[in-house]
Amino acid sequence: MKLRSTVLAAVAATGLLAASSPAHAAAPALPTLPGTALPLPALPGGPGARVPFTEYEAESARTNGAVLAATRAFTKLAAEASGRRAVALDAGEYVEFTLAKAANAVDVRYSVPDGSTASLTVSANGKAAGSLALSSAYAHVYGNYPYTNEPADRGQHHYFDDARTLLGRTLAAGTRVRLRASAPAVLDLADFELVAAAAARPDGFLDALAFGADPTGAADSGQALQDAIDAARDQQRGLWIPPGEYAVTRKLQVDRVTVQGAGPWHTVLRGAGVGVFGNAAPSPSTGVHLSGFAVFGGTAGRDDATIDSGFGGSLSDSSIRNVWVEHVKVGMWFDGPSENLVIDGGRIKNVWADGLNLHNGVSRSTVGNLFVRNTGDDGMAMWSASNADTGNTFAHNTVALPMLANGFAVYGGRDNTVRDNIAADTVTQGGGVHVGNRFGASPLAGTTTIARNLLVRTGSLVPNEPTQIGALWFWAADGPMTGAVKVQDVSLVDSSYSGLHFFGKSITNVSVERVTVAGAGTVALQLQAPGAATFAGVVAFGLGGTGVHDCGSGFTVTRGAGNLGWSGSRCGFAPAGQLEIAQATGVDYGFQPLGTDAVRPIAITNPGPEPITVEAVVPPRGYTVGGMCPVIEVGATCTLSVRFAPTASGNYAGLLTIHSSSPAGPYVVGLRGIGFDPDGNLALGRDITSSSQAGWWIAPPNLVDGDPATYFESQNGAFPQTVTLDLGHQVEVRRIVLKLPANWGGRWQTIAVDADGAALVPAAEHLFAPETGNVVTIAFPAVTARELTLTFTSNTGWPAAQISEFEVYAH
Repeated sequence: MKLRSTVLAAVAATGLLAASSPAHAAAPALPTLPGTALPLPALPGGPGARVPFTEYEAESARTNGAVLAATRAFTKLAAEASGRRAVALDAGEYVEFTLAKAANAVDVRYSVPDGSTASLTVSANGKAAGSLALSSAYAHVYGNYPYTNEPADRGQHHYFDDARTLLGRTLAAGTRVRLRASAPAVLDLADFELVAAAAARPDGFLDALAFGADPTGAADSGQALQDAIDAARDQQRGLWIPPGEYAVTRKLQVDRVTVQGAGPWHTVLRGAGVGVFGNAAPSPSTGVHLSGFAVFGGTAGRDDATIDSGFGGSLSDSSIRNVWVEHVKVGMWFDGPSENLVIDGGRIKNVWADGLNLHNGVSRSTVGNLFVRNTGDDGMAMWSASNADTGNTFAHNTVALPMLANGFAVYGGRDNTVRDNIAADTVTQGGGVHVGNRFGASPLAGTTTIARNLLVRTGSLVPNEPTQIGALWFWAADGPMTGAVKVQDVSLVDSSYSGLHFFGKSITNVSVERVTVAGAGTVALQLQAPGAATFAGVVAFGLGGTGVHDCGSGFTVTRGAGNLGWSGSRCGFAPAGQLEIAQATGVDYGFQPLGTDAVRPIAITNPGPEPITVEAVVPPRGYTVGGMCPVIEVGATCTLSVRFAPTASGNYAGLLTIHSSSPAGPYVVGLRGIGFDPDGNLALGRDITSSSQAGWWIAPPNLVDGDPATYFESQNGAFPQTVTLDLGHQVEVRRIVLKLPANWGGRWQTIAVDADGAALVPAAEHLFAPETGNVVTIAFPAVTARELTLTFTSNTGWPAAQISEFEVYAH
């Protein structure tokens, strides 16, 4: 009894006893409060963003609709709802909220079937108060990352969007506000707000209307706003954007200027391609101060080949305050080297990738009081890429419902802090807070601080390694993690799987103090890496399993004082519905001559606890599948026969997708094979190296993947640079074809060619011209060689070697 009282006191100190009972029936029940979801606005004196609205969950309101059963299974609609529950309405049905505070505006999170529209009529105490138009235009995607809009690709997810309206009058506390659906719709929650009147133009500010900006949205205001921004900069005055809906279909460039709107409910920049950007790195804009407006894009899916952000570029000694971003790829993406950027207040919702990313050398910057919901990737991330993010802080922010990856993530970097935040309801491939050496990041160094965060219903089951991700987790993917990590005063509530999780290569120099694991689907501590950490004041209860999962990881746990409730240890988890695929790391068919075939097995085992229905197995181009199993019983194995029979030269790399009833969602197996044609491109799929590369995503293998849209770029500003192709054996060659993406601007590059270390073609300038598809052909007398080396000594388009395809032919 004394132990349980101590644990409850520790959880009570967070300001929240529990958000919901655990999703796993085997776990002991947690104490609960009325309702199923965490009140996401900041708790008094506690973590999270200070937001101007009050959030009401639909399932806790009065309704004649159907409350959806809670689930955390990826691709299920309720798994993407706040608190994992929502209300389904048919035409004429309603949800009715009773206001705890006065409000004159509402933002509703909803879902309607793909390809449909609907509306909500709003009434207050029975009197008409407005309406909301609902559309599926910015929801519903299918298939594998980065996803498509094709239902035939299956794996439907990203179900929800938001709609907002000003109600025209102030509704007092106690008012009953009813939202009635005109057609089938699912309501998740409503954010009611008392919006202040539009602000007035500050003294001395230029007025955007004087430059031709159209507040009605009838005409495109992009050029007018850019002219106004430039004039304000040149005159050293601020720019005022009055209330209105401004059509903007371009990126607005800002430097040494203040731009202010009347408030994000009143001043809106709306259109496909809209964004406000600083200069490109490595020459950041400075003295930029942006506030009081919304940026609403027109992006209906994720395209990683485009730069699409509400705010972006490179900014130093600048600030962004009280803005609202929706319907773009990334809410905010800032590149370094840059420093002293302050982001304070605002909302980012319904974007297709990260909510916010500090990328590649952003330093001494802070992000606070930002509310982020329904992102397509990490809610907020620091990604150190080639250069370390240093001395940055995420403090008092709230991230809810990232559809992929983590609430907060720190990828490498030095001396960064994540504190006083809330993360809730991660869906797949992520946890609440993640620290890792991943994605080619500058390795973790200095001291990373994770303090006073509240993580609710975070962690996820995924169809790859690690199959179960903890609420607070560390992954040494690229190399050992040796930088110090301090975890202090963190509360992990109703975690889907483990509380704390260590995975990958060696992880050392971690200290964990005063952490509460208040309910977890499996264990308090999941060890899947060698290394060491110290633990003091770590209290756990409501676990679905024993205290520690460890299958001979080699991880040393040093226990200090005050640890309670997680003393036991075992190897293994109870089956949670995930499948096991023996070839999960992928299948490589190698070089397959045209007109021949190869068959490889892929074994799928179901550990349980229930039979799994296999709904479809979809192979990539060039492959066929036999041996289908409609149902895999508990303990049974289904072996697929996957055939590769290339009919044309090419790189046949793609994902075999297995759609099933597993709660982990679609499983994928990478397939790779080269259709070999002695008269075709001999470089396809061959080994290739370079003297340097600017980032892990623009590496030499992109040159031999058969896709001109992916490219290689060397380290910037450091000529000469080389690329060396190994053809695998001695072969006679006569021609090289070099390509850049067809949509790039033209440029001259100076290139020499060597064969097996001997000069073949002397250095010469070659023009990559868009009008000829950015293709350059270098022909020479026949030579027999295994290795071909390109040496770059100049590029008029960028201070680096740049190529997207390196093709070699024998004719």
